[in-house]
Amino acid sequence: MSFQSIACFCCIALSAAFTLGQENTSAKQSSESLTGTWHCQFDSPFGLQTYHLHIAINDAGDATAHAEIDARDEERKVEFVDVKVDNESLSFAEVRQFGDREFRIEFSGERKGKDLAITRSFGERGGQESLATRELPKPPPKEDPTPVVEVKIDRLIKDAFEDSFLVGMAGDLPSRYSEEELKLAAEHFAAITPENCMKPERVHPAEERWDFERTDALVEWADKNDMTIHGHTLVWHAQTPNWFFEGRDPETVERRMKQHIETLAGRYKGKLQSWDVVNEAINDGGNSETAKTENLRNSTWLQTLGPEFLTLAFKFARQADPDAVLYYNDYNIESGPKHASSMVLLKRLLAEGAPIDAVGIQGHWRSGRVPFEDIEKAITDYASLGLKVSITELDVTIRGESGGQFGRQRFRNSAPPTVDDLNAQAGDYARLFAIFKKHEDVIERVTFWGLNDRRTWRWGQHPLLFDGNNNVKPAYASIVAVADSDDDAAKRAPEPPKNVKIEDGGQGDYSAIVTEAPTLAGMTVYRPEDLSAFGSEKKLPVLLWGNGACANTTEEHKNFLNEIASHGFIILGIGPLDQLQQRNETSRQRTNSSQLVAALEWIIAQNADENSIYCGKIDTTKVAAMGMSCGGLQAIEISDDPRVTTTVVCNSGVLPSRSPMAAMPNLTKEDLKKFHGPVLYIMGGPSDIAYNNAMDDFSRVDHVPIVMTNLDVGHGGTYRRPHGGEYSSVALAWLNWQLKDDKASAKMFVGDDSQLKRDPDWTIDTKNLEQ
Repeated sequence: MSFQSIACFCCIALSAAFTLGQENTSAKQSSESLTGTWHCQFDSPFGLQTYHLHIAINDAGDATAHAEIDARDEERKVEFVDVKVDNESLSFAEVRQFGDREFRIEFSGERKGKDLAITRSFGERGGQESLATRELPKPPPKEDPTPVVEVKIDRLIKDAFEDSFLVGMAGDLPSRYSEEELKLAAEHFAAITPENCMKPERVHPAEERWDFERTDALVEWADKNDMTIHGHTLVWHAQTPNWFFEGRDPETVERRMKQHIETLAGRYKGKLQSWDVVNEAINDGGNSETAKTENLRNSTWLQTLGPEFLTLAFKFARQADPDAVLYYNDYNIESGPKHASSMVLLKRLLAEGAPIDAVGIQGHWRSGRVPFEDIEKAITDYASLGLKVSITELDVTIRGESGGQFGRQRFRNSAPPTVDDLNAQAGDYARLFAIFKKHEDVIERVTFWGLNDRRTWRWGQHPLLFDGNNNVKPAYASIVAVADSDDDAAKRAPEPPKNVKIEDGGQGDYSAIVTEAPTLAGMTVYRPEDLSAFGSEKKLPVLLWGNGACANTTEEHKNFLNEIASHGFIILGIGPLDQLQQRNETSRQRTNSSQLVAALEWIIAQNADENSIYCGKIDTTKVAAMGMSCGGLQAIEISDDPRVTTTVVCNSGVLPSRSPMAAMPNLTKEDLKKFHGPVLYIMGGPSDIAYNNAMDDFSRVDHVPIVMTNLDVGHGGTYRRPHGGEYSSVALAWLNWQLKDDKASAKMFVGDDSQLKRDPDWTIDTKNLEQ
């Protein structure tokens, strides 16, 4: 529910220490003593800000004021309005525009001897006074990126609970987020909720005007990073433009609501998993009498359409996106009279046929005051109505207020938390997730309201799993530990990896198996069955494999890959093991080259892990990026990784223009410059649909050794033939040469009398290859 861009800035009382930048050298009239350049510093949700304030007063007593503002994220200028001077007092205002809304920040100052008392406030929320001196403020101390306590994690939170519920975060990504933050979000979370950009005020500022730029960007980014999207929010009393209610005619307002929902939810039909349809319709507080009623907030929606506005909103949302999960979302509904009112409201909605599917408990709580028993009871109460539950806006503050109230003054303090603070917060988070895990049959999603302790509407209260510098906090580790400490130990014990034999283990010296690893999700591993032969003297080079059609299975290439593994290689292929023998819809899921990079990082970590079966057995300095067709493009895409030794492109080549297939890597011929090691193309001759693209690639690459081989078998290659057919011998010779320094294998490619030149079934062209 955060209003980070506005509320976090405006709803705090900001104190400022102003200093006069120049001494007045002569006695002047009292009003004139206010003139000059002044400087102020104050904390804000976005870090320390410095105002350089300039005040001028003419002979007629008319005053003007302007300032330059320096902050970590911005430099801007402001012209103050309504500047007034009265003897030794002054006042002025700063007007800021956020979307179609205007906010006014009032300043007032009064001389007190040599000092100047300044008060800064927003509306009626009060202010804080500070005495100004004539000295320039000291520069802010450099931020220390070192975490308060070092925390190590061995599992991602989204993976730890993937069999229980989604774990998500909120933010208007990717706009204005750093690359580091975007990587953090995509790596750790499985779902995203737009924090502000889908709210009515942002996306629909005028009846005939829509702004989809940031919402479209978010949906595209989430899809690219395989994240589920939860829409927030369709109907809300706050951040909704006044034009919705102009005229107060019920039919007109209902029509505007319907058109808004139809347009917004309809635009993303099938792309969003769920929606907050109505947000925060119940009044705060309450008593034993209101607990018997719905106690609806006296919003303009209620005033115009009556209590039926909720039912209408859900019906319009169902029509706009029939498959989306529809939520009622609110804060503090887990406790007291407000919880009782929520039950009255939900029962009425269900009785009226409102297509409500779930309840969102926002989860804005404070460490040391989390109502655990109430939370668990609320989950079971909502489940008793046949509704699912999500924790939609979770943050546990270390200090200051919690709750989800919009527009309240917030406690802000930039002081870092102590170790005790962090440990207490970690304990609260662990207890919360134990409750959520216990009710995993009901819980659909747990979403943190923000990314880190800087990207939060609770700035200064350190509420999330990462600190302001993206360091992991103890809360993260405590939550993951909950997933690993189920009381039913037998149930939680991981099953041993399944092993599959292909063609009796292959023809190489090391009988191969096809297997998987519990910590390498979505990948199939081809390797020698007996790893005892590998260690200090002999190690396994690494092959990263992408599939034809960028499919989520190695089924098409299993004979080929298994044969290579039997000659002493470990192969990490995209796709789960359960798709190896019989494919289903899972095999059609979109894959991407980042999975290959993640697999490489995994095997490097395994090689260094004393508890891993691969410890000390992997040659992490010898890595091949390899793939067929679309997978070949994935291999090209990661070839600029300095850890890649060689690239093998099979039945593939960079297209002359962007592919119409959504899953296809969006490469251009410029990407061929990513090659920094020797390259082998294994192609299917002129009948191969990728032949012309590959030959064009070959003509363009002059900066690395490159070999083009062709066997006239078409695009399908020989992968399905026994032991991978003719392709296997060529690929093995190349891999033995490049990754095992086997000079004898080079005879397959090098020289006018190479084996492939003498083979009538093959053609070969080379560049920059040592003779």
